[in-house]
Amino acid sequence: MEEIRRPEMGAGLVIFLIIQLVISGLGLMLSIKNLVMKKSIDAELIADGFPITPTSDIIIGLVFLIILIIGVILILKKKELGIYIYFTDVVSQIVYVIVFVGFSPFIFINFIMPFIMGIFIWRKKRAFSVEAKA
Repeated sequence: MEEIRRPEMGAGLVIFLIIQLVISGLGLMLSIKNLVMKKSIDAELIADGFPITPTSDIIIGLVFLIILIIGVILILKKKELGIYIYFTDVVSQIVYVIVFVGFSPFIFINFIMPFIMGIFIWRKKRAFSVEAKA
């Protein structure tokens, strides 16, 4: 039986995914640091006159980041499930922000990276196809 190879993803998509992975990894480390050092960060925020961030918000953000990282890794492995996980996470994160923080025109900034990712994935959609084509 012949082995059928899927097309390559393309350098633009791979580079973009790696950038997304690095940014998400840094965000993950920052979220963990915020959880570990919560009391000292809260003391600084109160001293400066800013409201403190609830622990639940940090944990929810951490969960969104972990799911995003899983989606990006699966996309790098050419799994179609990764695309669904990535975009579901992005949309649910934006909905969460709108519901609990409120709508702001700056929310549209959150659409930039997923929009570019969608363009790259659409151009290389055959790389993620589960159909075996000769």
